[in-house]
Amino acid sequence: MEWFSSDFLHALSPELADFTKDDIAKIWESVSECYRQELLLKKTVRLMGVGSMHITENTFWYGNLESFKAERPVFNLDKPFLGGKKLPNEKRSQPEDLEAAEVIYTEVALRLHVPKEKVLKCIEATVKVFVWALSKGKNFDFVFKNVGILLCREGRVTMRFFENLLREVDKTGKLANAFLQTPRLRPLIVARTERTVFRMPPGGVFVFPQ
Repeated sequence: MEWFSSDFLHALSPELADFTKDDIAKIWESVSECYRQELLLKKTVRLMGVGSMHITENTFWYGNLESFKAERPVFNLDKPFLGGKKLPNEKRSQPEDLEAAEVIYTEVALRLHVPKEKVLKCIEATVKVFVWALSKGKNFDFVFKNVGILLCREGRVTMRFFENLLREVDKTGKLANAFLQTPRLRPLIVARTERTVFRMPPGGVFVFPQ
């Protein structure tokens, strides 16, 4: 049985069976919008005990060694996932994660006019599969709409931010252009014109959320 088959996913996270793909997509689209707004306000975004995103200032070089300073979004994976370590059995949520999650659950529930308990159940059911796949080094893409794609290839995790987000963070356009034109930065941006799955492995990838 493929790990991304419906039967396997529902066995791993039975609560998923209570939601349609459309339900899951709408809830996560709203979660992603909350993440985007928090980032643009230069707040640290906690990804449910898996990692975090924040805005920081860096110096960049591109073209004819031209340099400039700009703010950019950065993703950091939490230590238990670094180096392919397996998850500990105990719950990993920290107080700050729970507080941030509570704000997001409430905001999403208000946006979608659904009970907060439904939002909580959907997010936790999806994250349970996501965390398992991440800890096992499975090949997948987790799409955070209008933010970026968190991808895992053979245990290596990368956050690729969407070009439009980089242009929102730095309205001069220099940041996005540097990412598009610099070979070492190019894997970290999803260009507007990009249509294919990045570094598609032979066995394909599972795309979250669904």
